[in-house]
Amino acid sequence: MTRHHDLKDVANESDWFATITIPTPSNLDDARARFELEWRNARRQLSDSWVDDELEQLDELVGGVRHGDSASLVIVHARLGSTLVEELDEPVAATSVHEGPLPRLATVIEARQRVIAHVVVEADRVGADLTAFDGGNVLAIESVDGATVHIHRGHPGGWSQHRFQQRAENTWEDNARQVADAVATLARKVDAQLIAVAGDIRAQVFILESLPADIADITVRIDAGSPAGIADEVVRLLSTIVAERVTTAADLVRAGLNNDIASIDTNTIVAALRRGRVDTLLVHDDATSGHAADPNRLDGARIVDRAIVAALATDAEILVVPRLAMMHGPLAATLRW
Repeated sequence: MTRHHDLKDVANESDWFATITIPTPSNLDDARARFELEWRNARRQLSDSWVDDELEQLDELVGGVRHGDSASLVIVHARLGSTLVEELDEPVAATSVHEGPLPRLATVIEARQRVIAHVVVEADRVGADLTAFDGGNVLAIESVDGATVHIHRGHPGGWSQHRFQQRAENTWEDNARQVADAVATLARKVDAQLIAVAGDIRAQVFILESLPADIADITVRIDAGSPAGIADEVVRLLSTIVAERVTTAADLVRAGLNNDIASIDTNTIVAALRRGRVDTLLVHDDATSGHAADPNRLDGARIVDRAIVAALATDAEILVVPRLAMMHGPLAATLRW
């Protein structure tokens, strides 16, 4: 469970914030120039609540952002405080600028809940290449090189055929055990939630048979052979994990409604957040502007933002969800008591 301590710190730093989201496609020849143009356009939309020195510091910070492989960028700036810059793997349609007494953090939280540590194993009968990821970031790369003697099971014929074949089988299994040990060590090191094993089918079988039970439980075989095919299958598996987490949280809310340890009533949840009673907060953010007359506002801020900041303050888990059929408003929650 992600506690978002950095978001909690930023939210406590000021009484006024700017939250800016900028598309940063990297597959364009003029990607950097486009980013700088988008930033200048966003900068012009800021109100006169900001002093010149602060804006100059913000210009310098954004100018130093490395334009990498991210699809978009979220900048959360606390007046007279710090600035959070978050790269997102998912694209945004257009630049948006919001100012108010609270930051808009739902986009960042939703992106983070899609960042799942995982290990991809590309195996053959000699060894394997292991790559650990945290979202789109590579955490570690390792190679396991086993023995090659008797690695190919041949057909020498006569009395020696069985001996040669058995030696080949033994070598494959020994190599697979070395790979399995390396996989288990790396998975525990990065706290992997998924391990995907691709490559030689026989090697896959031996590796899965050699894994410790807790690691085998999060390991799947994939049939794809090309790098693009492996990537597509891993993305699908990770999306399934995210969807299952949302389903599990929604089921807990439904079950808790029967004995008053969950709620889908916005006012009840807001009151529970103030008392620190919320265990898991489910938030649906439709990215509306939150006009002053909007009923989904509280004390000058959107209820969504008010709820997220309150949940951060009380170390509640936060899950950004699509609109769920059971939700009457933007919030649902399970309660601690």
